[in-house]
Amino acid sequence: MSNKLVLNVGREFGSGGREIGKLVAERLKIPYYDKELIVLAAEKSGMSPDYLMSLDEQSVSSFLYSFSTGSTFPLGGRMSGTPLLPAPDQLFLSQSEVIRSIAQQGGAVIVGRCADYVLQSTPGHINVFIQAPMRQRVERVMAHHELSARDAESLIAKTDKNRASYYLHFTGEKWGDRKNFDLTISSAIGIGATVDLIVDYYLKCQQ
Repeated sequence: MSNKLVLNVGREFGSGGREIGKLVAERLKIPYYDKELIVLAAEKSGMSPDYLMSLDEQSVSSFLYSFSTGSTFPLGGRMSGTPLLPAPDQLFLSQSEVIRSIAQQGGAVIVGRCADYVLQSTPGHINVFIQAPMRQRVERVMAHHELSARDAESLIAKTDKNRASYYLHFTGEKWGDRKNFDLTISSAIGIGATVDLIVDYYLKCQQ
């Protein structure tokens, strides 16, 4: 297992990236990490998993504002008048430690969480970014979340904005920038075909 590559998956909301990542992991018979990282980060940080889940890949601006005005965070924030890192930053640091630990074991699919940046100095990984035309993204979000086309488009815009803000805050770079990825692919060709391409690319890189 230790000689296998780690596959980091970035994705536009509604592109099917999470589903694709899971299917790729199943095909390659390697572990899959998405929300699972929250549980592992909670164990490492001692913070509540439910609370950390509410912070996951969200816009950090409101939390940073609350921190600057002296507000507290559950199991974080301020303690005895001593300022600590804002909760989103604590989560990011804990997740980063978990991601590096996973990479040391080798052979895994990691979705989101700036994993491409966290592992930029670590050998043995591939960074993939999954996109899709807006029309297909809207249709997928409508089906998965039972929303109207207008509400689906609004949710897509909000989620992508939050992910971009999250990525910029923790990396200082633009979210989805092609220079940070080995492979950028549109799932417009279909989920199955996208999985096939990524698996084929992974196996070729593994050789």
